[in-house]
Amino acid sequence: MRPIGQLETEEQAKTLADYLFVRDIETQVEPTRSGGWAIWVVDEERVDEGQALLSRFRSMPDAEEFFQASEAAARRRRGEEKGAREAERKQKRPGAIPWQMRGGGLTAVLLILCVATALVTQMGAGGWTDWLRISNGTLIDPARFWNSLAEIADGQVWRLVTPIFLHFSLWHLLFNLLWMQDLGSMLESKIGTWRFAGVVALVALISNLAQYVAGGAGFGGMSGVVYGVFGYLWMRGKLDFRFGLFLSPMTSGLLLVFLALGIFGLAGPTANAAHFSGLLTGGALGWASARRS
Repeated sequence: MRPIGQLETEEQAKTLADYLFVRDIETQVEPTRSGGWAIWVVDEERVDEGQALLSRFRSMPDAEEFFQASEAAARRRRGEEKGAREAERKQKRPGAIPWQMRGGGLTAVLLILCVATALVTQMGAGGWTDWLRISNGTLIDPARFWNSLAEIADGQVWRLVTPIFLHFSLWHLLFNLLWMQDLGSMLESKIGTWRFAGVVALVALISNLAQYVAGGAGFGGMSGVVYGVFGYLWMRGKLDFRFGLFLSPMTSGLLLVFLALGIFGLAGPTANAAHFSGLLTGGALGWASARRS
């Protein structure tokens, strides 16, 4: 997104923005410190065209074509809003199988697996827990951590991911279920189930390994993935205006507060390495996706 210039009044800026909108040039209008109104073009490939049309507007701001464009832009926006509402109603309509549910099926499957794992392992106290940890051995040398993952080396590759389903308290489980339902369904409905699966798998892999190196195998939880999804949405929303998903300051603030509580040990035993590595991995994926869009 790049600025193409500014106009004296808000009315002029919005009229030009409407004129560009009907020509499929997406813009942002912002006030400036000097009292004018800056016009930004989102697609950098359309900047030159936008600057040319700005010059045309400056030369004859009262031309009828600009005011007609405002009316056309209003009609088009109403049509787009109507289409978006209809699409949202279809998306909310329950389906016969999980993949037709709101937000896609993978988020629902992840939540169900977390609950089922909590019941089967008795919140990490049962025997099945040892089959889901990343390792049952002791990490002696973090610099050679891979050598200590004997079970994975023997073919139990599911251990690279399954720690995300382990939870050790009801509060821990509820925290992750609520955030994953909110953020996960939002991201899955936007990028699709298969891409969302790739994000979850990569974040789970990196956050699990990072936490293992930092503190051994006695960890579990979906929170590393939650912070990965948060990082993706946060970064993508800031860099890609066309993405259409933006996290509220309250949502971002709450997750960052929980992150800080974990750092200072105010939230009990916390997998800080999983949180940070998940956040960084998700943010990197969101940045890369924004660059490609």
